[in-house]
Amino acid sequence: MTEKEKLIQMIKENDEIKRYARIEKLINENKDLKKKFGQLKVIQKQLINAKHIEKKQAVIDLEKRYQEVLDEIETYPLMSDYMALQGDINEMVQTIQSIIEDGIEKDFES
Repeated sequence: MTEKEKLIQMIKENDEIKRYARIEKLINENKDLKKKFGQLKVIQKQLINAKHIEKKQAVIDLEKRYQEVLDEIETYPLMSDYMALQGDINEMVQTIQSIIEDGIEKDFES
């Protein structure tokens, strides 16, 4: 088994990732939640555009609306777990990426 395969296997067997995947499946099956996540994406795009063209009031209004939709999402069961796991997994991915980059840099220095 190669190092890459070992890493992939380790990630697949991680309890946090397994739990995250189970919760994500439940979320994807919930039409109302999917709709709210869609709304968040639309608001994010609008927010980026408003910031880009420096529409300050629009930015304030969109940030408020974004937070309202996010608060609605967080009222669903398991969402706080899902979002916490998402943060933990993102940190793990960043750590793995950093380890890989450091290893590559060391290989080039040798």
